[in-house]
Amino acid sequence: CIRDRNVIVNAAIAQLTPAIQAFSDRFDTNLDVADLGWGSSGIAFAWPGLALVILGILAVNALMIVLKLTKTMWTDIWSIWHGNVVGGFVWAATGGNITLGVLAGVLFLAVGSIIADWTAKDYQEFNGMPGIAVPCTVNLIGLVAKPFNTLIEKIPGLRDIDASPENTRKRMGVFGELGVMGVVIGILIGIMAGYQYGAVLNLGFQIGVLMVFLPKTVSVLCEGVIPVANAITEFVQEKFEGRELYVGVDCAALLGHPSVMAAAVILYPLIIILAMVLPGNALLPIASLALIPYWCGACAAQLKGNVFRIVLFLLVWSIPVFYIASAMAPIHTETMGMLGLADASIQNSSLDMGGDPLGGLIVWLFNLIG
Repeated sequence: CIRDRNVIVNAAIAQLTPAIQAFSDRFDTNLDVADLGWGSSGIAFAWPGLALVILGILAVNALMIVLKLTKTMWTDIWSIWHGNVVGGFVWAATGGNITLGVLAGVLFLAVGSIIADWTAKDYQEFNGMPGIAVPCTVNLIGLVAKPFNTLIEKIPGLRDIDASPENTRKRMGVFGELGVMGVVIGILIGIMAGYQYGAVLNLGFQIGVLMVFLPKTVSVLCEGVIPVANAITEFVQEKFEGRELYVGVDCAALLGHPSVMAAAVILYPLIIILAMVLPGNALLPIASLALIPYWCGACAAQLKGNVFRIVLFLLVWSIPVFYIASAMAPIHTETMGMLGLADASIQNSSLDMGGDPLGGLIVWLFNLIG
C-alpha cells in the first residue's frame, strides 16, 4: 500500500510541480533556503544511530503498552524514519553525540504513539477502519485540528459553509464533481503559471483525472489494512486480557476520502503564495508539495471532510511550520552536509521534518542539553 500510494501521489506532484515552479518563477522572491522535501529522509538511513532508534522505540512502545501508557502498537515500521531524522538533527547539533540523538528520536516516536491514541477514534470512524491508529508525525495535525473545528463552529457565517464533496455536488451539480473541479483548478494553475492554451487544458484534464483516481485507488489499496489490523488486534487482546489496543498504520491510510485530494490541489498554489508574502519566511516550498495530501488526510476526519475548513486550517497551520523550517535551516543544512547528502554551502530545509513542530521542539531542547 505504501509503495502504490507513493506512485499515485508522485504522479499528481509530477504534473503540478512544473506549473507551480513556473508560477513562482514569475514573481521575484528573496527566499534563499532550498526545499529538499522528502530528500531529508536520507538522514534517517545515513546517520549512525539508525538501528538503535528502531530497536529503542520498539522496546519503549512494548513497555508503554504493558504499563498502559499507550494503546497504539508501533507496527508501522516504515514511519520510524521520522524519528531517525530527528535523531540525526540532534546528533549533528550536539557535535556528533549519538546517545542524545537516539534518545531524541525515540522520544519523538513515543510522543507520536500517545498522540495516536488521542486521534485514533476520529480516524477509525471517519475512514471506516476500526482498530487502527496513525503514529507517524502528521497525527499532531489531527490533534490541533479538533479544537480549530470547535472554534469554527462558534463563528457565524464560517460555520455555515459546507464544502464537503457531497454537498458541493448537490449544490453545484456537474461542476461539483471532483473530476470537473480538478479540471477547473488545473486550468487556473496553468494560467497562473503562464502556460500556453494547449498546456493549460492538458494540465486541467490531468488534474481532473487524478482527483477522481486517487481516492478510489487508495481506498482499494488500503482495504487490506482492515483484516490485518483486526487479526493483529484480536491476537494481542488475547494476550492482554481484552484490552483495547490499536494497530499503528502508515498515514497513507488517510488518503482515501474525496475531500483530501480536493483540498490538496486547492492548497498547492495557496501555499506558494503564503510562502511569498509571509514576513521572515526563507523557504519556497516546491519539493515539499508532496506532503500536502498527507496533511489534508491527517485533519479531514476532525474537520468532517469539509474542504473549506481543511484549506483554511492548513493555511493557518503552515504559518508556524514555515517559521520553524526557516529556523531549522542551519541544523538541517549541517546534518545533510555532515552525512554527505547535500552541499553544506547552500542552506536547505523542508516542510516535513524541517518544519515539524514537535521535532523542532525536541531538537531545540536537546541542543540546549548538548
